[in-house]
Amino acid sequence: MRPRKASTSGPRVASRRGAALALVSGLLLAACVDETHDLQVQALGGEAPGVPRGPLHRPGQPCLVCHGGEGPASHQFVMAGTVYAVQGETAPATGAEVVIEDAKGAIYGATTNEAGNFYIPTGQWAPTFPAQAQVSQGKSSQQMLTHIGRDGSCADCHTPTPGPTSPGPVYLALAPSPPGAP
Repeated sequence: MRPRKASTSGPRVASRRGAALALVSGLLLAACVDETHDLQVQALGGEAPGVPRGPLHRPGQPCLVCHGGEGPASHQFVMAGTVYAVQGETAPATGAEVVIEDAKGAIYGATTNEAGNFYIPTGQWAPTFPAQAQVSQGKSSQQMLTHIGRDGSCADCHTPTPGPTSPGPVYLALAPSPPGAP
């Protein structure tokens, strides 16, 4: 009887093939990671103490960094932002109506919550950009003078500080209402 030649397709070769496949898969997945997006998420910082994740968190921040399809948030929005009651102040405009009209004339309305935040979940509306926005409550109203070009994250343009590239935060009134005014 002749001695048998060692098989090259046994468990050892299969485990090498599996390891090679895992390595290639890992490299492909790593190539799909958007480091710029990861840096944007990190730049937002941690949650505010005492404010749990949810509809009231992170007022004034660019919502679609996390809620825009790349994560890490599980709820995705097509448009979202924060409205403040008075220009230059940090009190939220609670219960304000945000109305957005897209390029095809489709209109969507959202109401701000206790933090001044509003959001439009994907699947509820798919606007055609550019779009226009207006916010109102009672007798106060502000119409956006420029167009929303392609990003529905209001704080991408409406940064905390007004300047050459930002009009500053979205607000409902230029000045506080006089005492006793409706």
